[in-house]
Amino acid sequence: LDVLPNGNFWLGVHIADVSHYVREGSALDKDAYERGTSVYFPERAVHMFPSELSTGLCSLNPHVDRLVQTCLMEVDRRNGEVRRYEMHDGVIHSDARMTYTKVNAILTDRDPEMLAEYADFVPLFERMHALFHVLNGARRRRGSIDFDLKESQIVLDDAGMVEAIVASERNVAHRLIEEFMLLANETVARHLETHAVPTLYRIHEEPDPAKVEEFEEFIGSFGYTLAGPADALEPKHFQKLVEKMRGTPEERPIAFLMLRTMQRARYDVHNLGHFGLAAPFYTHFTSPIRRYPDLIVHRTLRESRQAMDADRRVELTDDLPEVARHTSERERRAADAERELVQWKKVRFMTDKVGDEFEGYVTGVSAFGLFIELVEHFVEGMVHVSTMADDYYRFVDKAHLLRGEKNGCVYRLGDKVRVQVIRVDLERRQIDLGLAEILD
Repeated sequence: LDVLPNGNFWLGVHIADVSHYVREGSALDKDAYERGTSVYFPERAVHMFPSELSTGLCSLNPHVDRLVQTCLMEVDRRNGEVRRYEMHDGVIHSDARMTYTKVNAILTDRDPEMLAEYADFVPLFERMHALFHVLNGARRRRGSIDFDLKESQIVLDDAGMVEAIVASERNVAHRLIEEFMLLANETVARHLETHAVPTLYRIHEEPDPAKVEEFEEFIGSFGYTLAGPADALEPKHFQKLVEKMRGTPEERPIAFLMLRTMQRARYDVHNLGHFGLAAPFYTHFTSPIRRYPDLIVHRTLRESRQAMDADRRVELTDDLPEVARHTSERERRAADAERELVQWKKVRFMTDKVGDEFEGYVTGVSAFGLFIELVEHFVEGMVHVSTMADDYYRFVDKAHLLRGEKNGCVYRLGDKVRVQVIRVDLERRQIDLGLAEILD
């Protein structure tokens, strides 16, 4: 990252050139296509490619030459717009391996030891930090939705057992790399669309107006509104709501309900834009070592810099719709597998906590009970309506609440409650909870 004489930033995003080693139609390619993606479990990762590639030839290790595909962008210092760009095959030679923790210590904590140890790189990190603010500000102005919710991270002991469940850290180092990656993805997508190159886009379609109406009705009970018509909402309407409820008890459950209101992002051969990012052009370019669609994008990007004949265009046009469908399905399958194993780990972690009481928030409401996320451990359990013996509770669907017929007591999304762990069922991967005030 440099600053040009006109004051603009000259940003280079260099991504390992997996496509150089994995030829289309090869055994490696076929196996990667079948997997579709790498899968990440708490104790290990199931990589899309063999370790010789994923942690060897295609890992940007320091002090060795590595092949890359590069996106160079001149970014306007005032508004974050890409004024011009270049796409290249290249070779990168890294000077050092940095961690997110170290960069955050330099930029946020101004740690004297880190500043001294990496004195040669501090000016670069500070330029990166300055560009981050420009890009993040531009994305916020256009309405890109950024929930920034804390996610759980499982800490394992030497035996592979869960030692603790903590909030994962997303510091400024994570955020600035994320901004650079987003910008590269958008720039590559715009390039491929402009040159009419058959490829895969990462799309996120507009939400269903019917679901939006239900969501609007619900948040109205909290005093919020999207302040726009259900059939003509823009991303900025959702982003403004996220900002208004940030730091409130209802932020997390409403954000999850907002996500369920949205469409699911997927791969497609048509550039339909990305609603959540408020991006008219978007693709996945930055992770070809762990996502097959990125490998497709690398191949088509390289071909865009050459003369693509008519037969090749026809071949890609015919083949890519099925690739989009298949990789979208594989992505969903991997996410489900990761979620199921994490849930099993969390349930097992709670086996010795039966009888203990915890604070939690209502994250879901159904006719058969309340879903509660424990504040201390980021673990979700279920309060079955049958345990709420102080009254007969009726489910009010659109309001996401249970209301007692006699006492009028209401439990709804976002409420803070105190619960007791009643039962832990490893086979069903379920934690049964009881409301402490009712159990008492």
